[in-house]
Amino acid sequence: MSTTSSQSSGPLPTRRDRRATSSTARWRREVPAAIRSLGALADADYADIVTATIDEVPSSTPEQLIQKALSTVPRGLLVFVPFVQRAVLGLRLELRPSPDRLLGWKIADRGANWIRIEAASWFLTGHVVMHVDDEKLSFASFIRYDRRFAAFVWPPVSLIHRQVALALVRGATRVQ
Repeated sequence: MSTTSSQSSGPLPTRRDRRATSSTARWRREVPAAIRSLGALADADYADIVTATIDEVPSSTPEQLIQKALSTVPRGLLVFVPFVQRAVLGLRLELRPSPDRLLGWKIADRGANWIRIEAASWFLTGHVVMHVDDEKLSFASFIRYDRRFAAFVWPPVSLIHRQVALALVRGATRVQ
């Protein structure tokens, strides 16, 4: 018995590959000077950036874009990340919703197309900048080791951080 149909219904519809829309998100260590200056952490021991190409400038502010992007992130990740940030990194986060906080981090400064959030613990300080321009969306992170202990804790945590940043930027490009 043959399992192939004798009737041809035409070519199969092309299946949209979800990775194709997110393949433009890239992680790298070198942060452009213009975005580095927004980080306001000149003596950062660690810096990285995730960028994604965009077709047009979003009508949303970077803050609104992050909020929309969070709706695309798996719920488990939204619970796991603050847990790691508080329990492992010791970041002092305020998790209750507030107009002067984003993801529990203090909104330190913002411009028309960027926002910087900050958090600190007893051994490290972190700044994150989300920047949007005509061509790309960027999520840059800056970590300063305030104590030697940070040099042992941050490198393994940074592996998780990269994946979260990639997921956030991919989500933001999907919602923009």
